Amino acid sequence: MTEPATATGQATGQDGSGLGDLVPGVVAAGFGIAVVLHVSGFPRLPDGAPGPALFPGILGALFVLFGSVLVLRGIRRRRAPSVEVPPSGEGRRWFPAVAVVAAVVFYLLLSEVLGFSLTMALLLFGLSWLLGARPLVAGVSAVTTTSVLYALFQQLLLVPLPTGLFG
Repeated sequence: MTEPATATGQATGQDGSGLGDLVPGVVAAGFGIAVVLHVSGFPRLPDGAPGPALFPGILGALFVLFGSVLVLRGIRRRRAPSVEVPPSGEGRRWFPAVAVVAAVVFYLLLSEVLGFSLTMALLLFGLSWLLGARPLVAGVSAVTTTSVLYALFQQLLLVPLPTGLFG
């Protein structure tokens, strides 16, 4: 007898085969490895101060870690008995991932032109709104998060951020 599908299985559109975790996990871990290898060639600062490789290296390591978790979860699902999940929302299961990748491309293309603050606020508003937040909540959270990130990187860590046309 087949168990009913869980709410989690329906929300993620997973078919129980584990491929829904395995493929993105391999891609994420591979991307993380590529980032870590790339930043290993970045210059080192004297006296052991954090250099330009610190934050990309941390992000790359996190991609490897969480990609590996997805791979292990996918392998475990492939070994587990299959649970049938109705095909509800099949087309939307990749939407959040595609939206985040599009947001990164948006930032890379426009941050030098529009500057960090405007680009990040637009990006965060768009992601929040597209993923279901009400416009007012998306706007307030985008402005607040952008302000905190600006203060953290520009003021506290002294990382130069793009100023753009509106400098």
